[in-house]
Amino acid sequence: MTVAAEGPLLSRAAVALAESRRRTGLDSGGATLMRDFANAVYHLAGEKVVVRLTEATTPGRYERLVTSIKVTRWLAGLGFPAVRPLEIKQPIVAEGFLATFWHHEEHLAPPPGPERLGSLLRRLHDLPPVPFDLPTHDPFGGVRRAIDASVALARDDREWLIDRCEALAEAYYERVEFVLPYGLVHADAHRGNMIRTPGGFLLCDWDGVCAGPREIDLIPTLQGGRFGLTERQRAGFSAAYGYDATTWEGYPVLRDMRELQTLTAVLRNAHRDHTARAELRHRLDSLRAGDDRLWHPL
Repeated sequence: MTVAAEGPLLSRAAVALAESRRRTGLDSGGATLMRDFANAVYHLAGEKVVVRLTEATTPGRYERLVTSIKVTRWLAGLGFPAVRPLEIKQPIVAEGFLATFWHHEEHLAPPPGPERLGSLLRRLHDLPPVPFDLPTHDPFGGVRRAIDASVALARDDREWLIDRCEALAEAYYERVEFVLPYGLVHADAHRGNMIRTPGGFLLCDWDGVCAGPREIDLIPTLQGGRFGLTERQRAGFSAAYGYDATTWEGYPVLRDMRELQTLTAVLRNAHRDHTARAELRHRLDSLRAGDDRLWHPL
């Protein structure tokens, strides 16, 4: 097996990859590291498979991955354009990681525009009810755990983030009234989680799929001005979906919540990745100043 691994985390991930492949019977040939941030993602070219490895320490992570496999299999049965898991028993626990296995899809340029995502989300939200239980959307759990676990935060930044979470949680639970139906949500629906393939557009990265207010899936794109999306692009997204959540009085609260949620991965990686550390400082300075400077996707 040939895997580029740097640092202790990727070294452990390489061992977990080898173990999980052995247990699934997949070919033990070369593997290419595609991404190392929130998850370590490998491409097994000979098998046309993508392996996603996530650390098993996060509470409830195993159950959420089980849900992501069940949901994407259900979506495949309905013909919804989502990435497809392999028909094997998964996730697999190996060396402190949880491994899931997916059919590899060829990525074509250019990247999808936001309006394509709006159309996909409209289709997703119009599907019949999921015939099994889903976890309930937890808007603050991930970022709070990341704040607690981060070793890169100064004391005053940590206190500011905790206070910010408390203020937004009060607003969310006490004052926000949703107007769209409650049901299946992807929960991290942005165009980086959509891919253009020879057969069309697919929605990927279903780790957070759950039951919640449908507005949750609209906010990442509408908050995308932080990452350079134009007003025209966001308007195109809303038109494709059929509803403009920026006109809803709860939008500012969910927008500010999303900004905090985008810190989760950089909080977890800042101590081992200088780019993530610099971006964490950049975003924290922006949030604390209350400005609208551009952020950098990672």
